[in-house]
Amino acid sequence: MNQTILTIRMKEQFSLFSITTILYALFYTFCLYKNASGITYPFFVAGTLCYFFFSMKRLGVPCKKDSLFYVISIVLLGISNCCTDSPQLLWMNKTGIFLLSFILILHTVYQDTNWNLPKYIGAIFHTTGSAFVCLVCPLMDLTSFFDAQKLKKQEKNNTFYYILIGIALSIPLLLLITLLLCSADVVFQNLVKRLFSFDIPFRDIFKVGFSVVVVFFFSYALLSALCKKTVEESVTDKRTSEPIIGIVITGMLSVLYLVFSMIQILYLFIGNLKLPEGYTYSSYARQGFFQLLAVCLINLILVLFFISRFKDNKILKMILTVISGCTFIMILSSALRMFMYIARYNLTFLRIFVLWALVVIFLLMLGVTIYIHYQKFPLFFYSVAITTVFYIGLSFSHPDYWIAKYNLTPSHISYLDEYDIYDSQRYLTRLSLDAAPVLLDKEENRFLWNKSWNEIKEEGWIYSYYQKVNTKAEQMHIRNFNFSVFFAKRSAGL
Repeated sequence: MNQTILTIRMKEQFSLFSITTILYALFYTFCLYKNASGITYPFFVAGTLCYFFFSMKRLGVPCKKDSLFYVISIVLLGISNCCTDSPQLLWMNKTGIFLLSFILILHTVYQDTNWNLPKYIGAIFHTTGSAFVCLVCPLMDLTSFFDAQKLKKQEKNNTFYYILIGIALSIPLLLLITLLLCSADVVFQNLVKRLFSFDIPFRDIFKVGFSVVVVFFFSYALLSALCKKTVEESVTDKRTSEPIIGIVITGMLSVLYLVFSMIQILYLFIGNLKLPEGYTYSSYARQGFFQLLAVCLINLILVLFFISRFKDNKILKMILTVISGCTFIMILSSALRMFMYIARYNLTFLRIFVLWALVVIFLLMLGVTIYIHYQKFPLFFYSVAITTVFYIGLSFSHPDYWIAKYNLTPSHISYLDEYDIYDSQRYLTRLSLDAAPVLLDKEENRFLWNKSWNEIKEEGWIYSYYQKVNTKAEQMHIRNFNFSVFFAKRSAGL
């Protein structure tokens, strides 16, 4: 295996890293076991950052000042997790924490000044693969540690460390084997129960022990993989393709986009041309926003591809700028269509997310347009910063709250027919507890006006939401305390 100065330092300090990693694995399990969105989540995030930076300090890897942005963003996403009950936001928060953490790790260990998005994606996959290969490193480093101590003939002076390391490594293994034996033989299980004189939740203990073991090995393996520094730091210039090929492809696309953009300006933005038969301006506007969103994403990828793969050429840059300009028009067209659609029907999480994505794509495309003509522009950091800042805003805004507030607005309900109202009510009951301050407020929810609880029960749809709040409120305790559930509980009067 590769030996670097970092690998040597990690092996020399095996006792420190092994004990620290076991403590981190225990802390991880305490915070997250059966607890996806509790008050412990921000502490888990902070503890993970402390564990990482402590390890880097012991390895002699300096922290970079510009890492502060990633640290603050990760902590904010961790705080957001205990402030929302939305499963969509919880999933995206965790994904964001994972990606930002990996970027922070790579940024700290490597000189990534010239790295771009493909390089980072490749480095993440490469490091993850290396971590799996390094899963045996804790055992190998343990052997190396003992061999080094024997060579130094310091057995007597290190007896305490030997005992401490042996205990630390044997606890998870002993726990796992004991639980397996208990599951294998009822007599042995009863003996263990009598020894401890109380009922032991074997299934939970097994899961906790398994979690500790897995987190320990993966955390130690990830540190080992980083120490090997197997990712190549240099970025090769891949702009070798003949620009004429790019000019032909992008030129044909730009003509198509210009025609489409002109139609959007004349029909949708200005609206002074005759529409196809059977169409009104509202019905014309309420179709195609998802297709346009897909085209905008494709354009973003295409422009980045042609910039990074084809030789520098002024004509190609001009055509790519035209495509970027047409993409801006498509973004505005898609956003306008979506606003008209929401006005006629209801607001949903997906529709909010589409509007959010359009704003982010618009800003990303703006950065790409600058990068076309000025390639010293820090496009990767700009893209990460824009996406992160805007996502944190979305995460803390509690979209479900605003969905309920908009969909229950009397002026909006007046546009809906009986079937649309029924469909809206069904959707509202599926919202997370973030919407409870609106749905369970008799002033906000017109369907609760001047109604007793018996009448509300007869309504059915709102009572089912009330029961959902009651169930989650009963399951909440100190470790999994969630602010969204707390405020929902208070709104329900529980």
